[in-house]
Amino acid sequence: MRSGSIPAGEPARVLAGVPLFAGLDRVALAKLAAHFEHVRFDAGETVFREGDPGDAFYVVLDGTFSDFVGAPDTGVDRRLATRGPGSTFGDIALLSNRPRSTTVRADVAAEALRLERGRFLGLVAQEPAVALAMAATLSERVWRANVRGVRTVETRNATAVGDGAARDAEGRASGSAASRLGRAAGGALALAILGLTWMMPPPAGLTPAGWFALGTLGAMVPALALELLPEGILALAAIALWTLAGVAPAKVALTGFATPSWVLVVAVLCFGAALAATGLVYRIALAIVARARGGFAGQAAALALAGVALGPAVPNATGRVALLAPALSELIEALGYAPGSRPAAGLALAALVGFGQMGAVFLTSSTTAVLAHAVLPAEVRAGAGWVGWAIYAAPANLLLLVGMLGALLWLYRPRATDGRLRGSRSVVLPMQRALLGRPSVAERICLTTGIALVLGFATQPLHGVDPAWLAVLALGVLGATGLVTADTLRGVNWSFALFFGMLASLSDVLAVTGVDRWLADLVGEMSGDLAGAPVFFVAGVAVLGVLLSLVLRWQAAAPILTIAAAPVAGAAGISPLVVAIVATIACNGFLVPYQSTTYLALYHGTGGRLFDHRLARPAALAYAAVSLAALCLSVPVWRWMGLL
Repeated sequence: MRSGSIPAGEPARVLAGVPLFAGLDRVALAKLAAHFEHVRFDAGETVFREGDPGDAFYVVLDGTFSDFVGAPDTGVDRRLATRGPGSTFGDIALLSNRPRSTTVRADVAAEALRLERGRFLGLVAQEPAVALAMAATLSERVWRANVRGVRTVETRNATAVGDGAARDAEGRASGSAASRLGRAAGGALALAILGLTWMMPPPAGLTPAGWFALGTLGAMVPALALELLPEGILALAAIALWTLAGVAPAKVALTGFATPSWVLVVAVLCFGAALAATGLVYRIALAIVARARGGFAGQAAALALAGVALGPAVPNATGRVALLAPALSELIEALGYAPGSRPAAGLALAALVGFGQMGAVFLTSSTTAVLAHAVLPAEVRAGAGWVGWAIYAAPANLLLLVGMLGALLWLYRPRATDGRLRGSRSVVLPMQRALLGRPSVAERICLTTGIALVLGFATQPLHGVDPAWLAVLALGVLGATGLVTADTLRGVNWSFALFFGMLASLSDVLAVTGVDRWLADLVGEMSGDLAGAPVFFVAGVAVLGVLLSLVLRWQAAAPILTIAAAPVAGAAGISPLVVAIVATIACNGFLVPYQSTTYLALYHGTGGRLFDHRLARPAALAYAAVSLAALCLSVPVWRWMGLL
């Protein structure tokens, strides 16, 4: 078996005509296509043998393949069927790991698309609709076969598909015994923290209500780190505890849900879900990676800059990375870089930098930036809207982007010893674009509305309309044109929206209980004279951000650090906006895999084929060092801007 290449139009037409995929829309089919490998077989070459593990599914592009079974009496294989272009074989292998029931050989020189079972299951984890559509088709086939009385081996195996898929899902959901033990220990630790803060007297200078508020936050650390409960459930539980324990009135505990920041987050999440549903974002990602030119350096820069440009329209960094990851694998192979090589890892990590790590470029580049902005004092937020954030964060982000690209080029540049693939071996990337076809009316509406929304954000100083209401207006346009439906809303991450509302309420809860002043005094005492030396203060906050992000997710670590350090900064003549920018950048590292959802989205979205954690570690260390340097070097510019 060897790789081959034929024009993209033919594979796209064949794949679109496969009955097994009849229930998939064009976007889902294009995403599925990213997981196929284009292969060629010589005449007489065996694809798989009877009894082999069912590890892949095939779609015939050219030539013919025949099924054989061994005849015990003669010892000669007996031909059962011959399959031509458009036919498939190995269907059951996708959802069941049963052994092969026949031997398949190529009759002549032939070409096919191959889908590994492992890659298919990875796609199903991200796109359950793919499995549902295929299961419906398989069920129809089994029903028809039973009605006709056909009892082939393939049909009998098909009846076990549901059980096989269920076993796979159960295995993934249950996790290992060690993981369950860790979650149990984390739950016990969270309850112990709550109990201790309830029974122990508060520290000097802190009220009992403030002490219990801090205890609630402390209990959330192991709960979030070990994912004991969904974020939204933890958020509602914290609000309930604050209210029932008398920490804060309900109207204060829920105040975050009545802010423009929460409305902005919900609106942009809905807008992003609508964009993804039309396939526009996926089309843009494919076009970007397909047009990357200029050698390794140019390709890395193109991927990073593309991610930065898409930030304002797709505010969820993890979502941006997840959309790109399948196409990225095919692009890197097509460019000639072997999976697992240093250059392949370098390009993948350049995409991570642009699509994931540059989440502080614009206020809507990430929901975390919106949240860090939301917990700032009202007068600071009023003076730094969408445009203000972009301007004030520009020095650090520019230095971070240039520094990370330089580090990646130095660490992962191609060398003579790196294995290279010969030529462009993949037809999958252009096949995906062919399956998407011409932009639909829905895509054009989304594109026009998205451009208008970004322009509205950028011209806020002229019209004075809060970005939240601009996002709601854009969402209304999509709703009026039928692009936002109940299914769209069901696709929104409401668990994070609830978590965002709770964190947005946190600053008011801490103010009511006096915790903010107590924390400011404590941090001030710990920092000593750092607040009087802006460079050291910025470095100290950045280091705290790195440490805090090791136990809390980026979305929680950045706002909590902003709340704690902003009063100290304000008292020292440093704008709290600087703290928010520093926290958003510093807390977004990936020193350990579990620390970053964007890193995990890239790693699992590429099936772990492009790089492993060992290869990514130098880039993670580089991000920690470059981000610290970028933030410290931005201090003179921030002083010139009047923030210090």
